[in-house]
Amino acid sequence: MKGKIIIIVFILAVIAAAMLFGLDFLNRKQERKIAQLQDKIMFLKKETVPVRFKILEKDTAEIRFIIKFYDQDSVEFNADTITLQGQELSFDFNVVPVTKNLSIAFPTKIFTNKIPAKKGISLFKYYDDEGFPQTMSINGADSAYINRMTELFAKIKSGNTENVQGIYGSMVQDIAKLNEFEVNHIYKIIIHTKGGIEVTEDFN
Repeated sequence: MKGKIIIIVFILAVIAAAMLFGLDFLNRKQERKIAQLQDKIMFLKKETVPVRFKILEKDTAEIRFIIKFYDQDSVEFNADTITLQGQELSFDFNVVPVTKNLSIAFPTKIFTNKIPAKKGISLFKYYDDEGFPQTMSINGADSAYINRMTELFAKIKSGNTENVQGIYGSMVQDIAKLNEFEVNHIYKIIIHTKGGIEVTEDFN
């Protein structure tokens, strides 16, 4: 009986060691990928504008606006006109810190004060270029950069971000009483690679 207990304890110890080794291997693999990504995004601009929008109509019932998408070289590649119930427009992003002072952001959805975030419009379809996030497209990008971004984007789209270290959500929004987003005004959403997202009027 004592011998069987020893064998069972030994087997459990082997299984535990294998699990720890596996976790360590996955962590080291993730760290290598992050390091590779760090090397590849150092050339990104300090500020990028992946989204611009213009409010066409807004009343107590709904809001209608044009939204446009841009790559890292400020080239427009997609646009749409959207009408939503509500007056307060909100944009959600997933932000991924890559280094202490360098983050990248992915637009995720739009919603309003009458449409909860979980039922908002997904923005992935507007910049999903066969799996690559076109908002992160930039001249001079190599295959390693494309592969890393595609892999990260896949995790974000699926919500499988448990292994994406430091990822967090960020939101920019209008507040009805402040009436920040005005009709016939163009706005741009600025991503600061040092962290932070803001909306400002686009006077260009």
